[in-house]
Amino acid sequence: MYQPKDWHEAYAILASGGAVLAGLIIVATAVRADQILSSLHWRLRARNSTLSMITIMIGSNFVLLPQDVTLLGVELIVFNLISACFLPGAVIVNELRKHEGLPIRVPVLAASFYLLAAAGGVSLIVHWGGGLYLPFAAYSAYLLSAVITAFALLMPHHKSSKSKKVS
Repeated sequence: MYQPKDWHEAYAILASGGAVLAGLIIVATAVRADQILSSLHWRLRARNSTLSMITIMIGSNFVLLPQDVTLLGVELIVFNLISACFLPGAVIVNELRKHEGLPIRVPVLAASFYLLAAAGGVSLIVHWGGGLYLPFAAYSAYLLSAVITAFALLMPHHKSSKSKKVS
């Protein structure tokens, strides 16, 4: 639970899955670019999902590096908290401030995944709790949500009054 070498294969699969899904989201966005770019909601969702898959690759690579467990814990805490602030956190704060009509349930869920992964870092440091199960669960859930996002991006979108045009 607290030994990264025991998790090597699991985190290698997560890193690979993140890479594949980042590519799939980019392709899905390109296929429906005209519809996605005309909607602030879908544009942000495509961007954040792609960047989130990249964060899964980076976070998984931290686990794969040969290093001290305490240092890994610190890296997971800092990296996931920064990711939570800049990806879903920025969307949540912007929506609460500007009221552009964007649903915030997806960014709130995304932020909770990052917080769970950061909690795994704390668990590694104190050797109590879920250990590397926590980031693994968070990243796995994020991979599942990216599959759902990629599928949704491939579906035709109808313009709504809440969509914002790109200037």
